[in-house]
Amino acid sequence: MSSPKILSVDDSRMIHTLINKGFAPYDVQMVFASNGAEGLEVAAKEMPDVILLDVTMPIMDGVECLGKLKADPALKDIPVIMLTAEAGKENVLKIAKMGVRDYIVKPFTEANVIDRVSRLVTLKPKAAVTAPAPAATAPAAKKTRIATDAIKILVVDEHPAIAESIAKAVAKRGWKVVNCPSPAEAQPHIATTVPAEETPDAILVSLAFPSKAALKFYQSVRMNPALKGVPLVGLSVKTATFDQNEAKETGYCAIFTKPLELGELPDRIARAMELDITPLFYSNEGDCQVVTIPQDLSETGSLDLTRQSRKKIADFVNAGFAKLIIDLTGVSKFEIPLIRAVTSIIHECNSLDIKWRIVGDDTDNLPNLPTVVSTNLKVAALKDLPNPFTNTAPLNIYPNKAAAAAAF
Repeated sequence: MSSPKILSVDDSRMIHTLINKGFAPYDVQMVFASNGAEGLEVAAKEMPDVILLDVTMPIMDGVECLGKLKADPALKDIPVIMLTAEAGKENVLKIAKMGVRDYIVKPFTEANVIDRVSRLVTLKPKAAVTAPAPAATAPAAKKTRIATDAIKILVVDEHPAIAESIAKAVAKRGWKVVNCPSPAEAQPHIATTVPAEETPDAILVSLAFPSKAALKFYQSVRMNPALKGVPLVGLSVKTATFDQNEAKETGYCAIFTKPLELGELPDRIARAMELDITPLFYSNEGDCQVVTIPQDLSETGSLDLTRQSRKKIADFVNAGFAKLIIDLTGVSKFEIPLIRAVTSIIHECNSLDIKWRIVGDDTDNLPNLPTVVSTNLKVAALKDLPNPFTNTAPLNIYPNKAAAAAAF
C-alpha cells in the first residue's frame, strides 16, 4: 500500500511548517498550496487522500474552495478537514453540511493534526516497528490525561505578580505553579537530569525577555526528549504582535495576552494540554450519570465541555446508562457559556434517547429555561446550536439528585 498523500492548503507558512513537522516521523507524502485556487489545482493533479483546508485565505477562501471540491466528481470524495480560528468556529459548523469531515480550531498542536488525520488514513512510522515498545505508547498516555490530575505548571515571567495570579487562578484545580523570573533560572527545571515526575506539564513564558530569550528557551525545552510533548504558551501584552508572531513561528502553541483573563485561564491551559475536562463535571449516582454545571463556567470551558460531552455521553450509552441528571444548583443567571453547555448536552441526550432531568434551587427562573434558550439562540455565539426543546412549556425542576433520580 502506498503512503497516504496529504494536501495542506493555507496562506500561512507557519502552519505549513507546523504540519510538515508533525508528519515528519510518518511515511506520508506532503503537498502544499497557499490559497484555495492553488489548492484546487494541486488537488486535481496530486489526488491527495486528505485535504487540510484553511477557512480564511486570499484569492479564494476555504469555503469557496470546499464548494468547488465537492462539486467536482473527481475530487468530491476526498475527506476535508477545515482549519479555523476560534472566532470562525461557527462558520465551520454552518458549512458542515457541505461535506466537511472534521475541523480543527487554531491555535492547534502537531498532535491535534496527527490525531484527526489518523482517523481518516493509516499513519505508519517511517522506521519499522516490529513489536510494541514503551516509547510508542507514551503519546497515547499523554492524551488521556485529565483535568483532575496533579498538574505542574512552570511560569517563566519577570513579574512575580503574574505568577501569583496564575497560581491563584489554578489553585481550585489543585494544580501547582513554580515561578522562575528568567529563562536562565528556569533551566534547572527543564534539564534532562530532572526526574520525570518533577518535569512541568505546561510551561508559560513571558515573551518580553530581551535578546529573544523566550525563543531560545523554547529550543532548550525541546532538547529534552521528556518534554517533547509539553505545551509552551507565550505571555504577552496585546500590542506586541511581532513577538507573538515570532513565538508562533518558533513553535509556541498559544499566546495568552496580558492582562490575563484569570477566569478563563485554567480552561485555556487545559486546552493547550489537551486535557479531558469532563471529570470536573461528570460523576455517577447509582444508575444515573450526573453533570454538574457551575454558574461561573468560562467561555473556553463551555466550548470544550460541549465538544467533549459528545463522546462522554456516547460512552454512557455504550456502557448501558440511559439517564442523565443535569445539576444546576447555584445557577441563577443564564449566561452564554452556561446556555451553550446545557443546550448542547440536552440535544445530545435527545439524539441518543437518554432521559434527562434538571436539578436546581432557583425555582423561579429555571423552569423557564426553554424560553430562555429559544430567545438566546438568536445570539451570534449560539445561533448554530439546535434547539433541544420541542416547546417552551415550563420544565419540572427537582430540588435534589435523589428526587430527580426517583422521577425517571
